[in-house]
Amino acid sequence: MNFVMKCSTEELALLVSLTGYPNVAKGILETGLGTKTQQEWDAVMEATAHQLMVKDLWVEVAERNGDIPLSEEMQMFIKSYVESNYMIRIPDAPNQHAVMLHHIQGDTWLLHSIDRDIIHEFAYMTVDEMPQMIKDYYAISEKQPDVQRTFALSDEAFDLLSVRDNVKKVQMLADLAPEEEIHFQAFLTDLDHHAWTLHNISFFHIPSIDKDPLLENITFFLPGSEGVWVVSYQDGEELPVRVTLESTEEWNAIAEGVAVVAKQVSE
Repeated sequence: MNFVMKCSTEELALLVSLTGYPNVAKGILETGLGTKTQQEWDAVMEATAHQLMVKDLWVEVAERNGDIPLSEEMQMFIKSYVESNYMIRIPDAPNQHAVMLHHIQGDTWLLHSIDRDIIHEFAYMTVDEMPQMIKDYYAISEKQPDVQRTFALSDEAFDLLSVRDNVKKVQMLADLAPEEEIHFQAFLTDLDHHAWTLHNISFFHIPSIDKDPLLENITFFLPGSEGVWVVSYQDGEELPVRVTLESTEEWNAIAEGVAVVAKQVSE
């Protein structure tokens, strides 16, 4: 993995804006700082320009010549980041952190680490480095379930699980068998220990910067006290959402699978 740079949300937004993507820059800024008026935006950008000067990222000679005050290398970097057509999103919501992997070219991907929507770190990596990065990121301890646990839900019931107060409604919709109810309760205990939030790894195709990303694949999972809960979708079933407690070995296979998908894009 090759480190590129570390910057704030404001710095990243200004770099993106200067490179010719003002709408993308606005989205970055609003995600981190909320909606701003044009006057507020201008004030933030003026202060941020001074920060880029301190970091020697602002090219004053180019500015005096009426050119973009960034190096050619920086402009090419921002362009490749913004115009990437494929992205893998790996969030850790409870810790206010996320990793985005952007396809750059061939086997090269750009890792974008976002801490509390404030600090952004970038590094180049290869497809082969992805599985270990994902395993290290979530740091799920080795476990082998002693009991096989599984239950099935409808799409509606699964969506309702994002809110704690919906549990009784989910149980009514699911009409779980006694054994499934036991497994469901074990799942709820683990979900409660993780701020009622499932982890997910999602894969997007981005046709262009002017179009919304297209979700092509998503995997939901949750580290548990006995193993890792993995959500799979069984198309055509009355209850298509299957939640199963798996071993860490199965979780590792999921991490390896991310690299398989990424390699298909890279070829």
